[in-house]
Amino acid sequence: MQNHLVRLWGLYFILISFIAVTELDKLVANIWYQLEGGQWQLKHYWLTQTWLHDGGHDLAVILFILVLLSYVISVLTRYLSPYRHVLAYLSMSIPLSTLTVSAIKRLTEVDCPWSVIEFGGDRPYQFWLHSLWSPLEGADHCFPAGHASSAYMFFGVYFVSKQLFPQHARNVLYGIIVLGVIFGVAQQLRGRTSSAMISPQHLYAGQYPGYYGVTGQFKN
Repeated sequence: MQNHLVRLWGLYFILISFIAVTELDKLVANIWYQLEGGQWQLKHYWLTQTWLHDGGHDLAVILFILVLLSYVISVLTRYLSPYRHVLAYLSMSIPLSTLTVSAIKRLTEVDCPWSVIEFGGDRPYQFWLHSLWSPLEGADHCFPAGHASSAYMFFGVYFVSKQLFPQHARNVLYGIIVLGVIFGVAQQLRGRTSSAMISPQHLYAGQYPGYYGVTGQFKN
């Protein structure tokens, strides 16, 4: 596990360094902005806002409620009791992942592309790393990609599936990543965020040791 986390954080550091040097987030925002004709035409589009943003958020909430209800059932009855520790882990890891992203968003204080002068807004552009020591007052808190984390916060399901259904674990992992990227890209198209890939690394790394700590009794 330790070597796995070291490699993961090494990859994360390389990715963040590359984004910092190239300002890739601003480049990506500019590409979408130009493709939409110099305005955020998809900001309120039914697919990007109603389905992928609002619907995606509601789906994540419903799934989390189902996890909580399943855990309660496993405690109060014999139904699902063999999975009590797994459900306890998911009940904790999902909200903790969301809180982690929210805390980082408050720390970075980065404006959304739609608020930046270059992209039709009225605020100066500031790279997210600069905001750590010189934040702009009244920022939108758009970094990292919060909506993408609606999918990435379910990384814990991957670790659970490795124990319960190992033959399907890889598909679960791919599904979570793809859904997170879709959510993130939808927000990029709306001008809401310029990054769809910053959340998985710290969520993944945070949930990996947590799984083995909370569900140790579950493993044979």
